[in-house]
Amino acid sequence: MNALPPRAERRRVLIVNRVGHLGGVERVILNLASGLPRHGWEPILACPDGGELAEAARAQGLRVAPTPFDRMRITADPRVLLRYPLAWRQGAAAVERICRDEQVSLIHAHHPVGSLYARRAARALGLPILLHVHESLPARPLYALALRQAVRDYSRYIAVSGAGTALLASIGADLDRGSVIPNGIEARLLDGPPPAPAAEVTGPGPHIGVFGVIEPRKGQDVFLRAAELLARDHPQAQFWIVGPLALKDKAGFQAQIRAMAENPVLRGRVHFTGFRADVGAWMRAMDVVVQASVKHESLSMVLLEAMALGRPIVATRVGGTEEGIRDDHTGLIVAPGDAPALAAAIARAAGPEGAALGAAAARSAREVFAPEVFCRKVAEVYDQVVATHAESRA
Repeated sequence: MNALPPRAERRRVLIVNRVGHLGGVERVILNLASGLPRHGWEPILACPDGGELAEAARAQGLRVAPTPFDRMRITADPRVLLRYPLAWRQGAAAVERICRDEQVSLIHAHHPVGSLYARRAARALGLPILLHVHESLPARPLYALALRQAVRDYSRYIAVSGAGTALLASIGADLDRGSVIPNGIEARLLDGPPPAPAAEVTGPGPHIGVFGVIEPRKGQDVFLRAAELLARDHPQAQFWIVGPLALKDKAGFQAQIRAMAENPVLRGRVHFTGFRADVGAWMRAMDVVVQASVKHESLSMVLLEAMALGRPIVATRVGGTEEGIRDDHTGLIVAPGDAPALAAAIARAAGPEGAALGAAAARSAREVFAPEVFCRKVAEVYDQVVATHAESRA
């Protein structure tokens, strides 16, 4: 392992994330932050305090700057929209204060809203903004509006997949100002001993799990429709929904899928785990890992982590899925929203084909998604952005 540069030779980057929960994007942030110091960058994380992200960041030694961000989710509710101007002023002022106090050289914003929070500091202090695009088409109108505003301010972008670049192209962004850098996988999942399977997962199975926050775009309802088809031919199969409720306004969807789990053929065989920090342990316990999303997946961290752990994977053809998974080689891919196709693919992955799929996935993960490659490529973009910005201001 390369020695760390002396602190005096490191520059500071403020990583801006508008949410405090721990999802796929947030795991990308933590992976990146752990590797940046080896490349001359000292990361500071600006995010809401008191959530899983801040807790996990502090646990790995990352400096956290608690910041009063409003998520500013996409909504047409005027009562919600009316609070956004004040929320933006408060969050933007906090970002500017942190950048000034910490002598930050670069702002790395995740999601267009993060870029909007960074705008004030960038203009007042003459700092460049790097926008990290984790989303994909289709773009809802209010998201597209926020992205168009963000494009006016960033110096450069990173997209996690070609699907993210297509999203930027759809709103007229300058694609010469960007790079596609696939997400990196947490080093311990590739190099360390595999985590012990979650002790809560017991019985003969097969155990089939879908991972992600509970919300309609993640397709847990499609997963349960597929589970109903599988349950009749696999009487010992158990189905696991691993992840927390995304937002309170998705509670109706959560109630819907809980009701689906009470279908007589599924009753007692569907398990809701809620938030689990030890995602790797839960994946290790699964005979099949499923990504059932119906939209808005640029390059799912669930897929990459399951690949690293050598799990048989079934995924839907959304966003950048095919940039991570090779159908019939490192996993099985089906059309989004097609429960019968999902059930058939899960049955294949749970059978004799599964071991070969998992082994091929693990090899691909080590070749393509190594964390050191990811961190090095992002740090190189940092260096280029800062140098170009300095030249433009000279």
